[in-house]
Amino acid sequence: MTTFRFPPRATRGSMLGFSTGQLACVFAGAVCAITALNLATAGRPLPALGVFLAGLALGVCGLARLRGRRITEWVPIVAGAVLQRVMRQHRYRGAAFAPRREELDLPGPAAGYRWLTAVAADGVTEVGLLVHRVEGTVTAALRCFGAGFALADSGEQRQRLAAWSDVINLLGGEYAQAGLVRWSLLTRTVPDSGDSALRYLAEHATDTGSAAYESLAGLTAAAAPAAQRHEIYLTVVLDRRRLAAEVKDVGGTDTALAVVVLERLAGIEAAVREADIGTGGWLSPRAYAGVLRSQFDPEVLPHTSTDDGTPAGAAPRAAGPAAMEQLGWSYLRHDSGLSQTLWVYEMPRQPVPMSWLSALFARTVGRVAVTLVAEPVPPQLAALATRRDKVAAAGERATKQRLQLVRTAREEAEARAVDQLDAEQAAGHVRYRYALLVTVTAATLEELQRHARVARQILARAGCEAIVLYGEQDQAFLAGAVPLARGLKPRSGVWA
Repeated sequence: MTTFRFPPRATRGSMLGFSTGQLACVFAGAVCAITALNLATAGRPLPALGVFLAGLALGVCGLARLRGRRITEWVPIVAGAVLQRVMRQHRYRGAAFAPRREELDLPGPAAGYRWLTAVAADGVTEVGLLVHRVEGTVTAALRCFGAGFALADSGEQRQRLAAWSDVINLLGGEYAQAGLVRWSLLTRTVPDSGDSALRYLAEHATDTGSAAYESLAGLTAAAAPAAQRHEIYLTVVLDRRRLAAEVKDVGGTDTALAVVVLERLAGIEAAVREADIGTGGWLSPRAYAGVLRSQFDPEVLPHTSTDDGTPAGAAPRAAGPAAMEQLGWSYLRHDSGLSQTLWVYEMPRQPVPMSWLSALFARTVGRVAVTLVAEPVPPQLAALATRRDKVAAAGERATKQRLQLVRTAREEAEARAVDQLDAEQAAGHVRYRYALLVTVTAATLEELQRHARVARQILARAGCEAIVLYGEQDQAFLAGAVPLARGLKPRSGVWA
């Protein structure tokens, strides 16, 4: 059986595994300790005690961790959350209270989107594009269908995995050069009322009075409350600036932008199909709006679905939520649901099978959305980043040898991971920045806490380490539950 072993998350910092913020806190704490000693020597015990306690607090902030993060990493999060509440931006009101009721209105960083309808070459098929006014991006979502990966034999699983690897390299290579800056794969499980199965049984049964029909109807009705439907969406984000020359040649209008984007989307869909992945086409404005709306308002999902499970859609301008509010630090209320988003910051370090995430969908009964957001790194920046990592690893190894410090097995594993990444890039593979997010949604807080606890247990058994994005649930929901391919920190400077 084919297994995977993910590399450990890098823990190297500016010096000996410590970040710049940690070193600054420890240095400031040491300065405070020396100052306190001088004050005590000068016969000023009370000021000396105050300065010593301040230095001790700085040292703890530099070295301690809280809920999976360093104390120094909590500073911008807490500051941002406090500022958000002071400015009364932790609550959102849309629908009739939206500032732009005639247009699409989304909360937070997604507020800059507007709809652009692209018409395919057949003159009938419509594709919904989301154009961000500030970021200069164009977003589209492709509906995909699974093919029972967990039930396939190992040979077929390896074949599908190799085909998907080719798609990833194509997206990060050819299409990244053609304007693609980011993509995401969102898989969600939503409750299925079972009405479609009951209707199918009633319409196609030949003898509704037989004992077999009554038995099958009873089983279908009993299974309906626990039924789930899985939906998969591949979201791609294109940069308008990289498409500017082609758009100008075609006419420079929104229609020209739609034509150029459709060319890219047609090639991406063809590549996905060549990997034996079924597709249902790029979402139309109504279908795309229906997916967004059903994530913000879970109760509308049964009313916006057809018999085959395809969202019938919603009015594009009504895709956003009517209301959103952060409850404390760890929950988000949106329309008829409550959600909590987890960040899988450590992938499994033990060997896991190819279907290691399937338990997250098979063993949960609530609404779960799993999103992988990936950004291809340009080859030149990827080579520069790998060289930087190798130099940093070698420098840290030499420093610890000179200081006669112990080198842990994790540090050795991180060094091997850098060498492996270098070899993979030399073989032509694309380097990615990525994040894996899991969003759990329920109708009540008690139900949400129960489902979130089950999700964390499943991730822990798979070898993952996940943390709740405290104080960032509004942004986390837009990244982990909505097919917009958001959630990655912008790349700074020339570093990957």
